[in-house]
Amino acid sequence: MQQVNRPTLTTALVLTPTLLLSSALYANTVTVQVPSVTFYGKAEVQLAHTDKGIMRYTEQGTQLDMPFSRFGLRGEQVLNEHITAFFTYEVDVRGFDEANTQSPFSARNTFIGIKGNFGQLIAGRNDTRLKTSEGGVDLYNETSGDIAQILPGQDRLGDSLTYISPKFAGFELSATYVLGQDNERQNGKDGVALSLAYGDRALKSLPYYVTLTRAQSLNGLDATRLLAQHQFGDFTLGALIQYSEESEGARSGTGGYLSLQYAYGNWRPKVQAGRDTSELRQQTAANHYTAGVDYLFNSQSKAYFYVTQLELTDTSDTSVALGLQYRF
Repeated sequence: MQQVNRPTLTTALVLTPTLLLSSALYANTVTVQVPSVTFYGKAEVQLAHTDKGIMRYTEQGTQLDMPFSRFGLRGEQVLNEHITAFFTYEVDVRGFDEANTQSPFSARNTFIGIKGNFGQLIAGRNDTRLKTSEGGVDLYNETSGDIAQILPGQDRLGDSLTYISPKFAGFELSATYVLGQDNERQNGKDGVALSLAYGDRALKSLPYYVTLTRAQSLNGLDATRLLAQHQFGDFTLGALIQYSEESEGARSGTGGYLSLQYAYGNWRPKVQAGRDTSELRQQTAANHYTAGVDYLFNSQSKAYFYVTQLELTDTSDTSVALGLQYRF
């Protein structure tokens, strides 16, 4: 007869604590979510010739440069069913020429925030709400044709708090509060910017975008800005008007830009014209004209050519640029 092995009392006593321990560990297991992190950036090379080097972001003569190239990390993690934490760490890369080999990096947007049904709350170094209120009117952003060439208020400031509300019936309210220690031109005084937007900044879900923004004691500036964009078929028209005055000074004036872009296959011919009389970015009243064309290889890459001219009261400067840009 075949003998059947039955568990003894000793075996049961040994197995039971092991099973209990395994069950206890399983019951108390905590699931940890790995943050979602994305590496991104912009690589650009540009060949430019500038007559005098008077305008910002240029040097006299012919230059081979990588204007506003950068890389960064952005990520987010769900904290609970109501709150998600997110961050951005971004640096400017300037290593093309010999002068920048010792300091090839500089800080750009670097912040941490939380978001939920209440909107977004961001702390750190960030574009002010006055700067972001430009929408897409600036067709030559981050070039010598940038509206910051003559228009004040295009600032990225540290020690700032930013709030962005959820959209309600197409409206979005946002605010910047800058602590005095980083409000460089205010002698330690805090600054603020408040912006109300309506429509779609990307002009995808809606063909229009409008913003009204007020800044007070923001890096030495008090300003009111009104912006409007509208897409008519293949044409996109933008207009911006701004009244600027020194927070603690006598200079003041009105400025603005008009821009027009046409989508023709992969080609994007575009023109932009601006004027400012505040003398806060340039030493005199200034006119600024730019015309050029982009060729889009895909959604991430383009080649471009443009000519931009700055006219001051007693002098002028012209720059011509040819470039290749890749966003990743």
